[in-house]
Amino acid sequence: MHPSGVQFGLSRGLLQLRGEEVLLSDQLLEAISLEAQLHLHLGRPPIDGNFLVDITVRAAQNALGNQQEGRRQEIAPFFAHLNRTMYYTLCRVAERAGLARKEPRRLITDPEVWTEFSNGAVDVKIKPGKSIAKLQKSLFKVCHDVVKKRYAENDPDNARHADLIALFMFNFWNATGLLPMAQAVVILDSNLPESSSTN
Repeated sequence: MHPSGVQFGLSRGLLQLRGEEVLLSDQLLEAISLEAQLHLHLGRPPIDGNFLVDITVRAAQNALGNQQEGRRQEIAPFFAHLNRTMYYTLCRVAERAGLARKEPRRLITDPEVWTEFSNGAVDVKIKPGKSIAKLQKSLFKVCHDVVKKRYAENDPDNARHADLIALFMFNFWNATGLLPMAQAVVILDSNLPESSSTN
């Protein structure tokens, strides 16, 4: 993020510095986490465009309220790079729960987490012809359970973020191609004759 955008966010309590990293403030993270909980409570799909970015922008705008005055040179870079700052922040939150490891240029899902998700995904039963949206909801439930378990084991003080981080990880897997691969395996398994799909 451009230094003027960082200064804008810091001066209004929307950002924080952790070492050299620019992250969302705890207050903004809490607001986003509540929005994620509402998203799930309302039964909305776990993959819905860029909704995580949308709720982050909305939360920042709500936090600013009437304080949106500022020079365009500050406001524009803040909002232009808010999605990347959200990504880095959620990577760190996922990392604390033992779900992933953040490397300089990428996020690596913990292999045990992926194995646990994959094993749960294989148990998802679908009827041939089931819509991708319904399949994704079933797979998200598996992901959500894995994330909640990891929070209970590794970061119970922040378990309130489990909904947000489950949505983040699920969308991350979708964007990186892991989720479509898991979906294909479940669909393939559902089309196999019953006798050959049991081990």
